Amino acid sequence: MYSETVMDHFTNPRNMGAVKGADAVGRVGNPVCGDVMEIFLKVAGDRISDIGFKTMGCAAAIATSSMTTELAKGKTLDEALKISRDSVVEALDGLPPNKVHCSNLAADALHKAIANYRSGRKEGETLEEVLGQYSEMGLDEKNSKALWDAGVRGVDEIRRMHLEELAQVPGIKPEVAAKIKKAAEDR
Repeated sequence: MYSETVMDHFTNPRNMGAVKGADAVGRVGNPVCGDVMEIFLKVAGDRISDIGFKTMGCAAAIATSSMTTELAKGKTLDEALKISRDSVVEALDGLPPNKVHCSNLAADALHKAIANYRSGRKEGETLEEVLGQYSEMGLDEKNSKALWDAGVRGVDEIRRMHLEELAQVPGIKPEVAAKIKKAAEDR
């Protein structure tokens, strides 16, 4: 059962949609549940002046994205980096245990947007860049495309995934998942 706060953020999401002229975007996905989140940032000085999100996922995914943007709005980049899975869950008055992973994605998308901003990346990872990373790891086109289609956007995301999650990506065989995980960690 969801808390009233979760239901409020699901039915009345705050900061939903892309931010026009965003300075950075953070995109993450979970191939197991299929959730994909994007956080868009505008930064003035060292402070988040505007923030938005696009999420494809369940009620918890939308609520965690909404809450994450509320927690980050107006904060400095360093303050926003302190927003964690636990702080998002706490602000939502809890989540069912099987939905806590959604808060991981929302916080990860925020952190990735900040990292992209600080590294001068405006748009986040492009298909060509990600496929290039996968090619450098020795992945063939079929497995690279399967990862992309599942929302896995680069070597860093593969490193953060558990082997079991990677093995559940549609089109990735379990024995291939182990090789992909090792190649990402060795890179």
